[in-house]
Amino acid sequence: MVSIIKIAILHHALGRFGGGEKLAILHSIYLTKLGFDIELFYNGPMHLDWKKRVYSSIPLEILPFGIPLNIKGFRNIIKVIRHLKSFDVILIHHHVDPFLAYYLSIFLKSKLIWYCGEPLRALWENWLSDIDYRELSCTVKPTSMELYGKSLTSIFLSNKLYDASVSFLRTINKASVRRYPTIIANSNYTKKIAKRIYGIDKPISVVRPGVETQPHTKDSTNKEVSNNILSVGAMIPMKNYSTLLKAFHSLPRQYRSRVKLQIVGGGPLENEIRSLAHKLNLKNVVFRSEISEQRLNSYYANCSFVIHLALNEPFGLVPVEAAFYGKPSIVSNNGGTSEFVIHGENGLLVNSHDLNEIVNAMEYLIKDKKLVTEMGFKAKEKALKEFTIESSTANLAKAIKLL
Repeated sequence: MVSIIKIAILHHALGRFGGGEKLAILHSIYLTKLGFDIELFYNGPMHLDWKKRVYSSIPLEILPFGIPLNIKGFRNIIKVIRHLKSFDVILIHHHVDPFLAYYLSIFLKSKLIWYCGEPLRALWENWLSDIDYRELSCTVKPTSMELYGKSLTSIFLSNKLYDASVSFLRTINKASVRRYPTIIANSNYTKKIAKRIYGIDKPISVVRPGVETQPHTKDSTNKEVSNNILSVGAMIPMKNYSTLLKAFHSLPRQYRSRVKLQIVGGGPLENEIRSLAHKLNLKNVVFRSEISEQRLNSYYANCSFVIHLALNEPFGLVPVEAAFYGKPSIVSNNGGTSEFVIHGENGLLVNSHDLNEIVNAMEYLIKDKKLVTEMGFKAKEKALKEFTIESSTANLAKAIKLL
């Protein structure tokens, strides 16, 4: 009798619920469908509709953070590590906090696999987007508070100790990663970044993420192209919303007056981004904060195209999600998303710092609805062929079975 492989999937949702969190949950569910014995260890925010799916599909455990704030927290870390010893494979999905990762790399090294969605941005942002993370205090402080509490955060982020804290955390992060026997990246771009940051010389395989197709997206034909442009993502500095608004403002009036820009996502910069839209007197920009998955799907279905200008995105799922609805995307040429979007075929690649280039790309699609339809068809074709959650999970399973 063949024994069933027991896999623990670990994920810390640091500050928000986004593409990495969705993928960790979907990989857990679809690995279960392939016959693996899956348990998800998770900590952080999770939208209600996703909670319902998790609780009805897979066992869920709370994943502790690596610095206990009391004796109970210390005992919980020991309890979880002991429990993890019963699994055949421990899959760190995307990331866990540096201290917990370090413990795992010591006590459970032989069982570890890291599915690298990106290096931990709180430590390596300047390697990814040339931005000092101190400039991103609106996100790093809440994340640190969530991980380590108020007292330790005040120490880590103090002006005198910030550099030393980051240096220390980078050191233990590198030590952990170099102990992982197997690393899988979500794109060739992420693979390149991981090798550069961690100095890894062993092979890293690539398993691209996938999106779950909705029943009505598989066989649907493209509707008449609407006049809505859609952008989806958290209101954080890396998503580059200020440049998007400035580009939209710079569109020639005859084009800007014909379309509506819909921005879906909440976050620490929401008030700032809304204020910028007001300052630029953008009447046809609509903001939507946290919405259900069903509501998000309706936005994809009823837009003309998607624009995603992240300064650096190891692999953004938004253009793939849009593609299942036959929608092309304008995306940054810096990151793993360019491994899905082929310039001029199923979308457009732009320099996310170049305002004129972004404006020209938007104008190009606004004035040619036939082109939008053609690009959308090719985007959907590529998504169905290469970026379903079924194919992503199957490839992940193959990588795990090769151990």
